[in-house]
Amino acid sequence: MALSLLTPVDIVIDSREDSKHPDFRKTFIAKGLRVAVRPLPAGDFLLMAPEGRKPILVERKTVTDFANSIRDNRVWEQSKLLAEAAERDGYQPLIVVEGWLGILEKYRGWRIQSILRVLDTLLIDFKIPVLNTPNKKATIEWLVAKAKSLGKTEEKKVYRMRVEKKPMSLHDRIIYVAESIVGPKLARRLLSRFKTLKAIANARVEELMSVEGIGEKRAREIYMIFNTEWMGETDRS
Repeated sequence: MALSLLTPVDIVIDSREDSKHPDFRKTFIAKGLRVAVRPLPAGDFLLMAPEGRKPILVERKTVTDFANSIRDNRVWEQSKLLAEAAERDGYQPLIVVEGWLGILEKYRGWRIQSILRVLDTLLIDFKIPVLNTPNKKATIEWLVAKAKSLGKTEEKKVYRMRVEKKPMSLHDRIIYVAESIVGPKLARRLLSRFKTLKAIANARVEELMSVEGIGEKRAREIYMIFNTEWMGETDRS
């Protein structure tokens, strides 16, 4: 059911996050929460609260995404946006890191003190608490429990959607381009296999077919998108 902006809700889900992970919304509704999907200026989830309590603005990251955001410095840009939105609108910012952090040391060769240094910068300099959950299911269960602990739905403040949009990082723009071609799931598989949009564009049909879920027909469609000459606005074929 579509909810108007004047309807109190328990959780607001960022529209991009919802398009990538609709299972969050489905589970929230099944658990009895009232949910709205809106473009958030920062973060992935906004847990609404009654007057006198701060709504919680949550940025969710898997351990892999957390590592990638550290490597390309995206974590600092996103944390700045999170902190600014929280201060401007009176939210409590929070970052959820999902998964075992030790995997970065064990399989990527990262020094654990480097990982902890990033965490302490988020905690101390940005003043953003970091919650580590073991997996996606645990994250969902925590979000449900926390939303319910913030009070009754009808007592919660109404979310006022702002005009400004969350700026897209370079990483987000890459995903956006890939998703426009094959959708969210296959976009991530292609980027995991080929690493860059350029490599996808240069791949042969046979190479594209090596990606799970991409058959010959889809592979040829992808190949043609990158290798067909654009004929101008008059080309409608």
